[in-house]
Amino acid sequence: MWPFALLGGWEVGAWLRRRERRSATYDRALRRARELRRPLVVVGAPDGGVTAGYGPGDLVVDVAPSSGPWRSMQWDICDPLPWPPGCCVVFCSCVLEYVRDVDAAIANLSFVSGGELFVVTVEPWSLAAHLYPNAKRVLPPAIAEK
Repeated sequence: MWPFALLGGWEVGAWLRRRERRSATYDRALRRARELRRPLVVVGAPDGGVTAGYGPGDLVVDVAPSSGPWRSMQWDICDPLPWPPGCCVVFCSCVLEYVRDVDAAIANLSFVSGGELFVVTVEPWSLAAHLYPNAKRVLPPAIAEK
């Protein structure tokens, strides 16, 4: 019985660390957006259950319709976004592991953000990655968290 308790404690700790990383990275992205006087686009709904822990920025973009009280746009980030290059700062949390074409998604987000892209990923060794196999996807180091 104790191994399960130990595993559960480990995963709760990993979740808390991930939540703190999301919050800190969101705060950095928001500060950068305000410094540059650009809107902050948040990819993935901030009310997404276990992936919550950050604000909505100026616009939420998600593949599913958003039920939050914020400005939102339903869009698949694997498709080109309808904005000019370098027009915004982008915060993306625990989304890229699940898209159908990660290279296209990164290219699209990098294009509209002009490189001001802040990303948080799921740790591939966590229980979450075991339960959601796409979370084991290794993302390019160029989009590593700032």
